[in-house]
Amino acid sequence: MHMLPIDFTIIGTVHRHPSSNPKPSSADLSLFERYGKIHIISAHPYSTTSWQAYDYKRNAIKLRVI
Repeated sequence: MHMLPIDFTIIGTVHRHPSSNPKPSSADLSLFERYGKIHIISAHPYSTTSWQAYDYKRNAIKLRVI
């Protein structure tokens, strides 16, 4: 991530956890503070209901999927 060019169009990140827990790790929380405003973590079994969105302040938020 430290090699990425500055891109002000980045609004957040999306990544997955291999466990069934979508709570952010300490590394995730550090990432949240540096890249974008909204972050999504998908957890196993990677279904339409096994993810959680967070804001850059580490608060769980709701997103409407359309």
